[in-house]
Amino acid sequence: MAVRLASIRTVFGVDLRTLALFRVLLSLWILIDLFMRARDLVAHYTDAGVMPRSVQIEHLYATTWSFHLANGSAWFQALLFFVAGLAALALMLGWRTRLMTVISWALLLSLQNRNTFILSGEDNLALMLLFWAMFLPLGARYSIDAALSRRPVFTGNAYCTIATAALLLQGMSMYFFSALLKTHPIWTQDGTAVYYALQLDYLVTPFALWFRQFEGLLTGLTFYVYVLELVGPILIFSPLFHRTFRTVLMLAFITMHLSFALFLEIGFFPFISIIMNLTFMPGWMWDSLARLMPARADRPVAIWFDRGCDFCEKTCQILKVFLFLPATPVRPAQDDAEIGPELEARNSWVLTVGNDRHFKFDALSRLITISPVLFPLGTLLGLKVFRKPGDRIYDWVGRNRSSFSRVTAFALPWCDRPPRFGAVTQMLAAAAFVFVTVQNISTVPASGLTLPAQFIGVRQALGLYQNWTMFAPYPEMTSPWPVIEGELADGTMADVYNGRTGLADFEKPEIVSRRYANYRWRKFLSNLEDQSYEDETQVLALNYARYLCRDWPDRMTAVAALSNFVIYFQIERTPPPGDQKTVETRQVWIHDCFG
Repeated sequence: MAVRLASIRTVFGVDLRTLALFRVLLSLWILIDLFMRARDLVAHYTDAGVMPRSVQIEHLYATTWSFHLANGSAWFQALLFFVAGLAALALMLGWRTRLMTVISWALLLSLQNRNTFILSGEDNLALMLLFWAMFLPLGARYSIDAALSRRPVFTGNAYCTIATAALLLQGMSMYFFSALLKTHPIWTQDGTAVYYALQLDYLVTPFALWFRQFEGLLTGLTFYVYVLELVGPILIFSPLFHRTFRTVLMLAFITMHLSFALFLEIGFFPFISIIMNLTFMPGWMWDSLARLMPARADRPVAIWFDRGCDFCEKTCQILKVFLFLPATPVRPAQDDAEIGPELEARNSWVLTVGNDRHFKFDALSRLITISPVLFPLGTLLGLKVFRKPGDRIYDWVGRNRSSFSRVTAFALPWCDRPPRFGAVTQMLAAAAFVFVTVQNISTVPASGLTLPAQFIGVRQALGLYQNWTMFAPYPEMTSPWPVIEGELADGTMADVYNGRTGLADFEKPEIVSRRYANYRWRKFLSNLEDQSYEDETQVLALNYARYLCRDWPDRMTAVAALSNFVIYFQIERTPPPGDQKTVETRQVWIHDCFG
């Protein structure tokens, strides 16, 4: 039996339905990221926090830019957060998708450049995914743009361009170059890398504390992760047995990241990595899912609107798209001799299911029950308790539909010329991909490649940084946690870090990772402790200490002012398997709040 080879379009293409899923999940990640960052808006993004603008600017490359550096007040940062959230919501719904993608990318890059000392690989990957998203038709399916497009550009779901190849190759380059950087014997010979990773108490979850007793499993997981990262990115593009390799490897990478989430406190890096892996979801999977969802109506369904009502027609088209009912016709009621007069008499749109007719809110709940995905919501809305208030809302909308039509004519115009992703777009995508590939190669020491200053300038301006050192060349060997002991103006001793009076506790916490408020603070404080960046450490310690002085009166209103304190870190060193851990105390900074 002859073995069929997959075509280049199949290997490097992305289904348009997959791009729609990518759009929704990427928008969701942005919203979650904004929400998580907003908890420390003052501390991390204002001049009153740990990183005043004057300090951050000194640590930025000449071509690096940020809107967030224009003003150091909390209200300005909150405004930019709000605008970014609106753009992400619009992107999720697919409204002016390309423009919202560009805005979301620009605001995310700006936000990351506002405080670079709290960033991690998660931020780098998310920014790269948004960058490639600008070259792709994310709004071609399941979007407001698709609902309002009178002349759809894409008739089929298969889609292959230079930009789709760049997106897929970018995702796999993260693993491949990370594997090339894992050069230490603990990865390639001893099989102890996962053991060392799970000994980092400041980074691991309670589950990992329990699981790390199984040293034999840890050895197997080390070689599994290394081989998967090294070989998986090659086999996933194999034209031979393409469907099998792509499915198995996509699931393998996803389960690997789910394991990371189970073992390590690394924020939402597993989530954004899973989003990246789902871009490999092929069209046949969508077709299989569609076949598993039987039709919810055994009779012909049609939606009828009032001709001339811009708001009415667009609402029907949007409902058709978001309820996953692509084959349902949307027609002017005046085209039917019976339905037209009934629409006028009832002042309502009409849903026909066979010979049955539904009106007002009942039509909406019935239409949702026909959706192959959202039908449970339709069943809920069909309950009697929702009918009367639903009809009242519908009547209010019906009375004001001319006003709504004026709004939709401006905000939701018909799209007669959808955005195209032609030769210029693909040339830019190709140039960008060559650019990031050169940078990835330069991170491998054996390449001997040094990047010129002009190259670095472009990289920083566009946020195209690539350096996938995930536990490479080996995991860290020390696990720090902060202890800050101080004295109040009245002579009382204080545990400054934990915000309480009394002596600070230098004993190891039961769960060290919970000593940190969140993963952004963990990154900042681990950078502050890192002795390999001595100048940066001094700057971070000074400004963190000043922040603690300012923050103390807000945290501790019932006690005296904070006078002075010392920032310590307890450093636990990871020994080889079988040996005992050792802890040493390192003094990082002495500060006088009045001095």
